[in-house]
Amino acid sequence: MEDDPDSGIYLASINGGERKKIVLAHSNPAYANGQLIFLEWHRGLVAIKFDVSSGKVEGEKKLIAEGIGFQPSTYYAPFAAGYHGTVVYNPSAGATTSVLAWYDRNGKELSRLGEEGVIANPSLSPDNAYVAADRSDIKASNVDIWIHDVKRGTASRFTFDPAEEVTPIWSPDGQKLVYRLVKVTTIVEMKNLKGTEAEKAIFTSPPPAAYENIPNSWSPDGAQILCTSEDADGSTYLGLVSTAGAGIKPFLKGTAHYSNGQFSPDGKWVAYASDESGDWEVYVTTYPEASGKWQVSRGGGTEPRWRGDEKEMFYLGPHEELTAVEVNASETFSAGTPVKLFTFQARAGISSTDLFTYDAAKDGRRFIVNRYVKPQAIAPLAVILNAGAE
Repeated sequence: MEDDPDSGIYLASINGGERKKIVLAHSNPAYANGQLIFLEWHRGLVAIKFDVSSGKVEGEKKLIAEGIGFQPSTYYAPFAAGYHGTVVYNPSAGATTSVLAWYDRNGKELSRLGEEGVIANPSLSPDNAYVAADRSDIKASNVDIWIHDVKRGTASRFTFDPAEEVTPIWSPDGQKLVYRLVKVTTIVEMKNLKGTEAEKAIFTSPPPAAYENIPNSWSPDGAQILCTSEDADGSTYLGLVSTAGAGIKPFLKGTAHYSNGQFSPDGKWVAYASDESGDWEVYVTTYPEASGKWQVSRGGGTEPRWRGDEKEMFYLGPHEELTAVEVNASETFSAGTPVKLFTFQARAGISSTDLFTYDAAKDGRRFIVNRYVKPQAIAPLAVILNAGAE
């Protein structure tokens, strides 16, 4: 959120009262040895004198380290500071590196798609010809949508705003993508695949409460985007955002958390994950009104996906087991016994927008998986003594 004037480091009393902005920043802070320490965008770890009693910084910022393993999707710099000025930081972001890989139903890795990186939310186009995903550029401190050509094995950047753009979802005809963009507030954005039209904001969360609305699935009739939406108390529900710009309305809301909403191919059902039982499980309900509930997973589950003919569903078990379930989704719904297909190591989640780690081809024979890649070498932690001292 480089253009967000409200982004910064603030000072507030634990007894309440008004908060005070200290500096414009996009990083977690630390206080040590009379210094405020934080990561300055495109520069490095800096320290500046800070008077706690007045809440004011003094003098010029001093660069104390470069090459921090910053995560732009969470504005998190991996460092810690001791009270007397010792700073420890991680120069690597290798723990979150992954690659998109094709797997068959037996868990055999068939091929890779694109280069390794900090990747999230793979989404297959309706014709299985393209995979959209969000990718972090650590050096540029930015997150954008990229589109991979399955046949050619090439990738091209799709979004270019300096703000964060994540969770791409394909339109039913494969000609558009919607995604979540965040500036001063969060936006559900829509863009033509050919780039012949300007991006269009179809819903903007009203400030000052920039509640999340993260696209999950596009209705087959093209009219609605099913989102994981955030409530005022921090809980999540499934909301419907109109593609015509008519706003948002709750679809499934309660005392639990809801996520991973997926329209069935015929648009009559919605699969989703919820922790209403105390554990995350996969359920199905009707659409356009949520009437009735059928449990699909057993022993835990998230990230449901439909097979193209609606005769099978997939989900992730609690230990990253890709699981298949035969279903009947005609006039009524019923689910068979879950069968574990294979287990893979997904890239560790680092953001609330990391909602999907795989997608299924329409015939259910192949899966595009965001698989963790272990670095060949892990850089040691770096230590700075008396950081920021004269």
